[in-house]
Amino acid sequence: MALRADAILEDIDRGLRASRGSPRFIYVHEEVVREPEPGPRVEQVGLHEALVERLKDSGIERLYKFQYEAYKAITSGEDVFLASGAATGKTEAFILPVLDMAVKEGAKSIIIYPTKALARDQLVRFRRYSIPFLLRMAVLDGDTPRHERERIYSNPPDLLITNPDMIHFSLPRSRRFRALASGAKVVVLDEAHVYEGSFGSHVRLVLERLRACSGHDVQFVASSATIGNPAELGELLFGRQVKVIEGVRRRRGKAYHVLVSAGVLGRWSVTARLLYLATRAGLRCLAFVDSQQMCEVVARIARKQGAHVMVHRAGLLREERHEVEDKLKSGELEGVVATPTLELGIDIGLLDAVIMASPPPSFARYLQRAGRAGRRGRPGYIFT
Repeated sequence: MALRADAILEDIDRGLRASRGSPRFIYVHEEVVREPEPGPRVEQVGLHEALVERLKDSGIERLYKFQYEAYKAITSGEDVFLASGAATGKTEAFILPVLDMAVKEGAKSIIIYPTKALARDQLVRFRRYSIPFLLRMAVLDGDTPRHERERIYSNPPDLLITNPDMIHFSLPRSRRFRALASGAKVVVLDEAHVYEGSFGSHVRLVLERLRACSGHDVQFVASSATIGNPAELGELLFGRQVKVIEGVRRRRGKAYHVLVSAGVLGRWSVTARLLYLATRAGLRCLAFVDSQQMCEVVARIARKQGAHVMVHRAGLLREERHEVEDKLKSGELEGVVATPTLELGIDIGLLDAVIMASPPPSFARYLQRAGRAGRRGRPGYIFT
């Protein structure tokens, strides 16, 4: 029989307090998020009938209100900034109008992701809504084989998925890439909250160069986790005002945000102890740490205590990272210790708990990580 949420927290806290060094919970906040406001049924939206069928095949009978608002704004040609938490449907909010415009008008789009791994992961997701013989999608990045690049350049896809570095490198060096990019009517910048500081300034200039090579006015769409200033960020990135459409902070249900005192112990030891106690309570966990070294140390300590965990970090072979992602998604693993490589929306299935070894550098990053916690119908636990 599954433990109640409060019983799980009591069990983990009791296990912490019994540890040497007296770590303990010092604050617990219960957050309740309701279902987003419903919108129209999918056949009432105005989508191409083939897309309606694909949605129904995926079990989607109705859009949320914010998704419908995004559909209307994007198909009307407005520049849009979508702000909504992880696993709340923000991807559908921009991909459905983009695909609808491709089918009805032949409009081509570029979707930009900050990492190659995320781009390829999202391609799999987008293909759920692909229509045979009507829609073509492709990823173009440094890992794309030569024969695949040739196919993309000779027969441009309706939806091109890439990253800022690929655009930055290719625009001045490849006439064929410039021709490919110039055909885009819509440019989507997903995970826009990561474009801060000097990286954000760089991406702003990349987008300016992309717009300059197109020879026509490009429509911009940004998608982001919930942040406090979406209008300001949109204007900084795109150089013009955007329409802000907001969803919800996180998927519906309860979430417990727990502040943990390490006592006299180090962060590494407390994170490993939390990971062991949470997995012992039956929770599937993801622990975020600051460095590759900390990643290995925390995992080793947690394994010694009896937790079945693996690491996911930069420096691993791509095949090794995919193995960890697949095992976590399938439920073979109880937990993963990761650097921020898993902070973005790579599909690793649904988790129960997120553990942060130290506070993230921004509230937006906290929300992004916290949004990973909480399976459908079950509460999420976030330990910091």
